Amino acid sequence: MTDQVMPRYLPIDTYDAESPVLFINTHTELSDMAACAMHRFVVVRDLADTFASLNLKGISDCDLTRVTSAVHLLMREGCAILNVIQARAAQREEAYKTPV
Repeated sequence: MTDQVMPRYLPIDTYDAESPVLFINTHTELSDMAACAMHRFVVVRDLADTFASLNLKGISDCDLTRVTSAVHLLMREGCAILNVIQARAAQREEAYKTPV
């Protein structure tokens, strides 16, 4: 994505619709995008910490599916945001390089 112009709105592929519904505004401040991604990762981390301390012997398949689906969705969104941050950072670094 570094040698191409990034679209203003980049779809987040969450596999729940035939056409994109959720988009990342790629022109948003990097700090705001980082905060958004961080929030998703913190929620996933806290959920994993909770499950690490629980006895899961009695958990139903339905409950486990719900939890893993939520974790999967939050991780996909967070990673999509980080991909935009990475691409913008690479563009910024490329702009600062001077020809030798």
